[in-house]
Amino acid sequence: MKLTPILASLALVPFIVAPAMAQQSVIEISGHSWETGAFPPSNPGDEFQAVGIVNDVLAPLFWQPTIYSYTFYMRGLISIGETVFGNTRIVSYNGGLFTIYRDGLPSNHDYGINPPNATSPSTFTDFNALYLDGFFTDFTLTFNNTTGSGSFTGTLNFTGGVVYPHLTDPNGWTLGSDIRGFSPQGYDLELNGAVYTNGPISVDGTSWGNVKSLYR
Repeated sequence: MKLTPILASLALVPFIVAPAMAQQSVIEISGHSWETGAFPPSNPGDEFQAVGIVNDVLAPLFWQPTIYSYTFYMRGLISIGETVFGNTRIVSYNGGLFTIYRDGLPSNHDYGINPPNATSPSTFTDFNALYLDGFFTDFTLTFNNTTGSGSFTGTLNFTGGVVYPHLTDPNGWTLGSDIRGFSPQGYDLELNGAVYTNGPISVDGTSWGNVKSLYR
């Protein structure tokens, strides 16, 4: 049976995060996102942004959570529109930046409500050093309206930061995340994911049960 373009796209949905799952998670994150005009829907030109915290860092990178706090900010992801089939939305984005910031303790991060606001993203982007900085070469999000859940995945090239010299190859890393429609007021999606190496090492999944609510 020949699939229509939409059905062919949907046939790939369950496997969108699969490449990341075959790689080693190195940086585990959680947070919340919002999109221009609220999501769903995702209209051409809407910007996707997200802020959150780093929960763990594994080899070959390192961190010092007893001395520093670590937060991240995703921005500049511009929607090129969505494909909708039944209750499933598939959105592709152009551009996009991803930065992890290192700051002192105690952490002052505060999601607040209805971002951008007085504390978000500003309390996630104040820092004493850039931990890792990069840009997306692709980014795709899927969301099921019935279950209120989905995932996104993007390919990252890193360009700088404190741990940048420890990357054997800074290009082709993967950011993958589960997403759910539970967030503080004004945010659209809760996310729980990881940055994965650019080469297959081992399977290392991330469980929602391991992440606790850390926003104020």
